[in-house]
Amino acid sequence: MKNPHRQLRTPFYCFAIAVLATLPFLPSLGYGFLAEWDDGGFVSLNPFISWTVENLIYNLTTNLQGVYTPLTTLSLMVDNVIFNGNPAGFHFVNILLYGGCAVFLFLIMRRLSIPVVCAFILTLLWAWNPCKAETVAWISERKGVASAFFAFSAFYYFMRSCELKKMPIGAAILIFIACFFKPWILPVPGLMILYAWTLSPDNYRKVLQAVWLPALTGTLAAAIVVGMTFGESSASRSFSLIDTFGVLRYIAASLWPLNLNPIHPRAGFIAVWPELLIGIAMIIALWAMAARSGKWRVSLVFSIACIALTLPLIVSGSFTNANYTDRYGFLVSALIWCWIGVVGLRYFNAFPRVAILGTIVLASGYLLTLTLYLDTFSDSRLVFAHAAINENCPPKALEGLALVALNRNDSELLYQSGRLFIERAHQIQGNEIIYADTGNLFCAMAVALEAQKCESLERILNDLDSKTFYSPEIFLPRAYNLVIEGLLSAGKRKEALRLLEQQQRRGDGNAFELAFAAGLSGYLTNDFERAVHEWRAALNIRPTDKKVQINLKAAEAKLKQNDDESI
Repeated sequence: MKNPHRQLRTPFYCFAIAVLATLPFLPSLGYGFLAEWDDGGFVSLNPFISWTVENLIYNLTTNLQGVYTPLTTLSLMVDNVIFNGNPAGFHFVNILLYGGCAVFLFLIMRRLSIPVVCAFILTLLWAWNPCKAETVAWISERKGVASAFFAFSAFYYFMRSCELKKMPIGAAILIFIACFFKPWILPVPGLMILYAWTLSPDNYRKVLQAVWLPALTGTLAAAIVVGMTFGESSASRSFSLIDTFGVLRYIAASLWPLNLNPIHPRAGFIAVWPELLIGIAMIIALWAMAARSGKWRVSLVFSIACIALTLPLIVSGSFTNANYTDRYGFLVSALIWCWIGVVGLRYFNAFPRVAILGTIVLASGYLLTLTLYLDTFSDSRLVFAHAAINENCPPKALEGLALVALNRNDSELLYQSGRLFIERAHQIQGNEIIYADTGNLFCAMAVALEAQKCESLERILNDLDSKTFYSPEIFLPRAYNLVIEGLLSAGKRKEALRLLEQQQRRGDGNAFELAFAAGLSGYLTNDFERAVHEWRAALNIRPTDKKVQINLKAAEAKLKQNDDESI
C-alpha cells in the first residue's frame, strides 16, 4: 500500500518549486515592452498582433523575424486580447510558463531516481541561474520559455509512458506543439530515444515501440519548421572552428555565467578560453564521478544529449552576430543539472556538509547576481548600454542605442552612439567604412534633432550612393524626416520635394514610410487626390498613427474644397 504522506509530498514540492523558482523574477511584472529590442516587432509595433481572421492566417503562414514560430505569435495575440496590450500581462504569462518548466524539470529528476530533496535543490539552482533572466524578463523570449515548457512536459510524460508501458500519445502531441514555439527543441525526440535505450539497451524492438510516435510527430514538425524557415533564409556567415566549442561554453554557463550580456558578440578563442576550461573541467568531473559509481553508460548518454541539444545553437551562429547567447543554454543547463543529480548523489551523501555549503554559496551568488542583472531588462536603453560597454560589442547594440535615442528625442544619446561607431571604426577590420559612415550619420542626425541644423545631414543624404550604413531601412527614413521638416520650416519646398522623390525612388523605408512620403509629395504639389490615397494606405498599415490621421484630414479637406470650387 502506498504511503499517503508520500503521495501528498510531491504536489507540495511542485507548488513550492513553482513559487520559489519564479519569486526572483516577479519585479519583471513592472517592466514595459523593450520596443527597440524585438518587442516592437513581436508585439507593440506589430501590425498583425490584433485578433482578426486575416492576422491569424497571416501569422500561421509566415515567419516572424526569419523563423517559423506560429504558436509563439498566436500566444502573444491571445495575451494582447486578454490583457488589452498591457505588458504586465505578457510578463505574467512568461513567469507562469517558467514556473511550469521548473515543476516539470523537478518531476523529470524524480523519474531519474534523484531523491526528492536533492531534486528540489537542483531544480532551484537551475531556475535561479542568472542566465535565465533574459528568457523570463524579455517578452519576445516567449518562444524560448513556452517551447521549453512543452518540451519538458513532453519528456516527463514520455518517461511516465515508458514506465507504465503505454503508448506515449501525450508526449507526441506535446513535442509537436513545442516545435512550433521555437525550433531549438528539435533534438528532444532524439533524447527520448536515448532514454528508452537506457531502459532496454538490448531490446531494440522495445525501444522502437516506445519512441516511434513522438519521433514521427517530432520529425513532421521539424520538416514543417525547417521548410518554412529556410524557405525565406540563407546562411550569412561561414562556420568557424570556435563555434564548435559552443557546447563547452553552455555547459560552463550552466554552473556559472562568466559574461552576462543580452547582446553577445562573435567571440574568438582568446575571449572564451576561461569558459572552455570550465566546461572541460565539468565534463571531466562528471565522467569521473560516473566512472567511480559505475554509471559510465549514463554519462555517455548525457554527453551525446548535450551535443544534440547544442547543435541547433551552434548552427544558428551562421545566421546571427553571436556564436553564443546566454538564453540559448536553457535546455542544456537543465540536462547538466540532471546529470549532476544522477552521478553526484553518492558524493552528496558522502560529504553532506560540503554539499550544503556549496549549495548555499552557489544559490546566494545566483540570487545576488540575478537581482542586479534582472533590472537590465526593464528598459531598452539599459539593455543596449549594458552590451555597448564591451568594446567588441556587435553593431546591433550601438544601433539599438541610436534607435532608443530617436524614439525618445534624446539627441545626446544619439550623438554618443555615433561617436562610439566612429571611435571603434579602427578596431573593426573590414568594416571601418560602414562604422565610420554610420557614426557620421548618427552624429549629423543628433545635431539636426538638437539644434535644427540639417546642413550636414542633408549633405549625407545627397551623397548616399557613395556611403554604406548599418540598418539603412531603419535610420535613413528618420534622417529624411529630420531634413525635410527642417527644409519645410525654412520655406525650402523644392529641396524638400527633391528629397521626398529621392526617398521614393531609392525605396528608403518600409511600406508605411514610403506611403507617408508619397502622400507628403502629393500634398506639397497640390495633388490632394494622391495625398489622400497614399495616406489612407499608410493608415491601413498603422491605424493609430496620429500624424497620419491629422495629415489625412487636412488632405481630405483640401480635396473637398477643390471639388466644391470646381462645381
